[in-house]
Parts: sequence; C-alpha cells; structure tokens
Amino acid sequence: MRIEEYEEDIYTCNRTRCGFCRNECPVYQEKGFESYSCRGKMLIARGLLEGVLEPSRELLDCVNLCATCNYCGSRCALRNVEIIEALRADLVEAGFRDQYHERGIEEIKRNGNPYLKPRNERETWAKDIPFSKSADTLLYAGCTYPYIFPDWLRTAAQTLTGIGLKLNCLGNEEFCCGNLMLTTGFLEDFMETGKKNIEAFRKAGVKRIVTGCPGCYKIFAEDYPKYFSNFDIEVEHITQLVARLIDEGKIKPTRPVNSVITYHDPCHLGRHMRVIEEPRKILGSIPGLELREMEHNKFDAKCCGAGGGMMAAYPEVAVKIAEKRVKEAEATGAEMLVTICPICEFNFDRAIRYTDSKIKLVDLMEILKKSI
Repeated sequence: MRIEEYEEDIYTCNRTRCGFCRNECPVYQEKGFESYSCRGKMLIARGLLEGVLEPSRELLDCVNLCATCNYCGSRCALRNVEIIEALRADLVEAGFRDQYHERGIEEIKRNGNPYLKPRNERETWAKDIPFSKSADTLLYAGCTYPYIFPDWLRTAAQTLTGIGLKLNCLGNEEFCCGNLMLTTGFLEDFMETGKKNIEAFRKAGVKRIVTGCPGCYKIFAEDYPKYFSNFDIEVEHITQLVARLIDEGKIKPTRPVNSVITYHDPCHLGRHMRVIEEPRKILGSIPGLELREMEHNKFDAKCCGAGGGMMAAYPEVAVKIAEKRVKEAEATGAEMLVTICPICEFNFDRAIRYTDSKIKLVDLMEILKKSI
C-alpha cells in the first residue's frame, strides 16, 4: 500500500493524538465525527496497515470527505495531505472509486477538462490577445478560468500583454494539469497526464509557466518535480509576477478604486504554497482601496470547501463551508469579496446566490484592472 511510505507519520499521530487538526477543520465542523478529521483518517490508515480494516465504500466516503485545505498541515509537523492522498490512491487501486471523480477524470481524458465542455472552446477567451508562439513563458489557463470565468482570465492576460510581456498560450492544445486526478487518488491517470503535459511544454519551448489557478500552480511547482524527474520548468503564480512588476514600476495602479474589500486566501496558494503577502501587496498598491481582513486570514484562513474533489462529489457540504466563509466576509463590512482562485470563486458564487448575500465577488486581477 502507498500509505506504508508514511507509516512513521501515521503511528506518530496515533500515539500523540493531540487533536489540534480538528479545531478548524472545515469538514469536521460540518460532520462532527472523528473519522472526518485528519486524526480520524490517521486511525483509518493504521487500521488498513494492520489489517484491522478492509477497503470499503464506507472508508472511501470518510477519506474523500476532505478538501485537502492543509489546515491540519499548518497545525502539525506530519505530511497529512500527502497521507490522505495516498489513502485515496490505495482505495482507488483496491477498486473503490467515487463515481463523480471518475466521471470528471474520464472527461479530462476525452476533452482535456472535467466540465464536460468541448475541447475546441478552451481558447475562446483568448481571442485577439497578442500571444506569441515564440515566447518561452507560458500563460497556463487551466480548466476552470477558461470555461467558468473567461472574462477574469482575459483581464489577467490583457494586463500582462498590455505592458509588453511576451507570453505563449497553448489554446485548444492545452490539457488539464491533473490536479483532480492526483488529489482524488487516480495516480496512474495523473502520471499519464503529466507525461503528456511535459511533452507539450517541451514541444512549445516552454521555460517558465505563469498561472492564475492556485491548484495548477501547486501541481506544477510542487508535485510535478516530485513525480517527474525530467520536469525542470520554472513555475510562478500570477500574483508573484504582478507584485514584482509593481515593484519594478512596470505596472502602475494610479486610478483610485474607492471600495472596502476583504481578501480570501485560497488554500493552495496560501497554506500549501505560502504565497500570502504578494496578493496583499497588489491590493495595497491600489489607491483608495481599503482592505479589511477577515477574522481568519493568511495561514489561518478558512477554506472555501471546494478543493480535493469536494465540489464534484459532495457539493452540499462544499457549499455549506463556503456559506460560512461568506458570512465571515460580510462581518468585515466589506462591499467586495476578493480572491484569485477559480475553484474558490465557483463555490463562493453559489454560496452568495444561495444565501442572497449582498457582497460582490471579484477576482483580484479584475480589481487591479480598474486602477490601471
């Protein structure tokens, strides 16, 4: 079993049983049972290692009900999310697969995205943007921005090309990064997808990847080097690039945006990849903008509830978690909830509609555009 690699971590948790991982775990707060906390999943892992438990549909539900938000990781020295992903991979290999995850992954293999959208519509957002096929920096769009929030992706691309940056874009030839496959345990499919992507990047002469999706960013920057020894491409999140361009005076926000906002730290960008200050630097450079932090922010930010395959398999739990975060945003008195993650934005959009919230959801690059 893949969890054998983490045996020391699993037994360390079982012996210590501190429970700090449960305090703000979004799924544990919703479900209230130990098996849905990280500590509970460590007990499940031990049971599988010792043969006390057998893989089952019930175990799959316990293990899959996790947003992989890494809150537990921020409270613990163990490799919690890696262990949960390994648990999922063991269950998938044992023949226990979530039907919604499997459907999304089959759709990725067919059309390059999990949203049942035609492959030839992937580049619609990029019309008339001056991309350069000879550029060695790739703007990687991902799946969610092009199909769900194309206008926000277009804004980001226009901002970067508008100051003269030479960017490549694979358009309809771009393929899913494989995030859903890796995080839900479909490891063989992830490996095939990764090899396909690396070949496409090499063929296009890509030396650097810039992306706005935190999930894509984490997969390329952290997981591809781990799983593929031949992946040597530099990876940067768009907020890192834009913050640097502001420091260099190449992007100059000058128009006042007189609004009160609050910023949501996406889990993959903040807790996983520790990109915390760059988004705030961008927001802080915009005249007239007042940032009011939520009670839980930066490394303590509450999860939106949609990651780790939750939005596909457990949408009712995912949206309840998002509704709590929207209420926390409202409590700041902000007019706008700003973030830069299409998965968070997808789930917040539902939560705002379901609760008739008056707060406006805005992508960080969209609010920057108002100032430049």
